Amino acid sequence: MPLFILVIAISGGEEPEPQASCRPGTTEDASSIPEEYREALDSAAAESGLSVDLLAAQIDAESGWNPDAESPAGAQGIAQFMPQTWATYGDGGDPFNPEDAIAAMGRYMGAVSEEVSDLAGNERELAELALAAYNAGPGAVQSAGGIPGFPETEQYVETIMGSAQGNYSADCSPVGGQEIGELGTGEWVSPLPGSTITSGFGARSCPILNALNCSGGVSDHRGLDFAGPSGSTVVAPMDLEIRATGVINGWGQLGWVVLGKMPDAPGLHIEFAHCAANSIEVNPGDTVAPGTPLCTQGNTGSSAGEHLHFQIGTPNGDESIPGWENLVDPSPLLREKGIS
Repeated sequence: MPLFILVIAISGGEEPEPQASCRPGTTEDASSIPEEYREALDSAAAESGLSVDLLAAQIDAESGWNPDAESPAGAQGIAQFMPQTWATYGDGGDPFNPEDAIAAMGRYMGAVSEEVSDLAGNERELAELALAAYNAGPGAVQSAGGIPGFPETEQYVETIMGSAQGNYSADCSPVGGQEIGELGTGEWVSPLPGSTITSGFGARSCPILNALNCSGGVSDHRGLDFAGPSGSTVVAPMDLEIRATGVINGWGQLGWVVLGKMPDAPGLHIEFAHCAANSIEVNPGDTVAPGTPLCTQGNTGSSAGEHLHFQIGTPNGDESIPGWENLVDPSPLLREKGIS
């Protein structure tokens, strides 16, 4: 049985809920964790092997920190335990007692994460898989070899991971930390101002109805999709050196692209796909500042509609072609820079 009843509004997986932005300069004393629950959360985090930020975001999503919460389905208390699950993990306590409930949540999430830990390569992946296992069940995670492509599960994981970083991290760092080094102090802006994120990073259900092939980059989405009003301008989100533009042989599914690299550490590869045909405004060798127009969002290549497909890769790999194995989730990096 699930531990919680999902109370986040689900929109069918087409457009994830907006994520919280980080709060530069936030300290632990100024974080959003209610002080009366901090000690219990510290203990639950130690019990579960997961971070305080993650558990706090999960409680927030489930009950909004209301110890008297009751759902129509019968979930109870700040941690929204179902009675059957409470009987196993409640240790004889009261689900409406916040300390008892948070302690039980630590035990339960520890058990769930242990069931899927063999699939995780790092702390961030373990957190994501534990949330997916709670939402869809450990069996579904094991069968999928990762986060199952259920829209509700994908959104659940993304929403809580984003809230953990944006609302509950003491220093705006993502759950599990960064593996790519410091992002530097340079300015970052949204790559498609005025847009919304319509598809997240990682496993997803097929976005194209009746598609003949939903494998590869279609089902394992290696970037973020942004959609703005028709004709919206794609811009450089940070200082960039332009390395390649146009339609690149072997990568026609991405349509017209702009490939760049951060000139300063950590030297990330920044990639923009599905630009409108003949709309690219920069050339290889150009150095551009944040906000510089690059192209117009389009519907080229294997696209399901006019949008920007945005990828970030680590410095290793060929700079003249789009990345694949070296790509990382842009979401926590954008949040760290205050871009929701």
